[in-house]
Amino acid sequence: MITVDCGISGIEDIDYANSLGLDTIVTDHHEPLDTLPKAIAVINPKIPNSNYPFRELAGVGVVFKVIQALSIKLKLDAKEYLKYLDLVCLGTISDIVPLISENRVITKLGLKLIETGKNQGIRYLLESCGFKKINSSTVSFGIAPRINACGRMGAAEDALKLFITDDLNQISDLTNKLNEYNRRRQETEKGIFEEAIKQIEENEEKNKNIIVLSKEGWHHGVIGIVSSKITEMYLKPSILLCEEDGICKGSGRSVPGLDLHEALTAVSSDLEKYGRTRNGSWSFFKKRKF
Repeated sequence: MITVDCGISGIEDIDYANSLGLDTIVTDHHEPLDTLPKAIAVINPKIPNSNYPFRELAGVGVVFKVIQALSIKLKLDAKEYLKYLDLVCLGTISDIVPLISENRVITKLGLKLIETGKNQGIRYLLESCGFKKINSSTVSFGIAPRINACGRMGAAEDALKLFITDDLNQISDLTNKLNEYNRRRQETEKGIFEEAIKQIEENEEKNKNIIVLSKEGWHHGVIGIVSSKITEMYLKPSILLCEEDGICKGSGRSVPGLDLHEALTAVSSDLEKYGRTRNGSWSFFKKRKF
């Protein structure tokens, strides 16, 4: 089993896989916990004592480097892995990692490959967004929100299918699907944001050191985006939770000076599970009052 963009904090999950006799390779770029998973290989430029010279690869960048290393080991022609740079570029920009060093090279070469129009799914999606130029902003504001909305509101497999199929009818249908997911995501996000602002103003949450909001029915796939907006607006760490099946599933964003991961670790006895992402932390909270 090979993980992609996850697994670095899945200590118990990989222990369970080991108990089943599964060999696991972890490929991830998120910050590791104090203990690494007991996989047969952990590939992450941020693990302690890593000799890799660049820490800021996106999850897709880590996977690409694995593919590149395997291709070199097997003495394959470079074109066999460079042909994926358009997708690596999309993932790198969408993951909001710093576009410096290797990420800059990946982005520059990937955008050139996108310009060729060889990937029909990418071309159709760009055309549906109305963008004329191919650059990082086009990906950030055109393609990335639609890919993300696919996973948040629908099925992530639809984005995958769009980028690997050559069937023009399927490409057209999938493009329409992604645009519809994005429209629904925007409407849902707007509704949660308005409800969150109402809670903040009515309960004077803005006067507290950390803004913590909760409501049954909030969509767990969108609350992280709203949390980012709340933090940006009030310049305070925020955590939004949606109540589902007896637990509160939350997402948080912080500000310079407060490590949200450390804060969650300090109250870990009250949490079912939590893990760190680059922009904040997601958590599974026990059902409790705040």
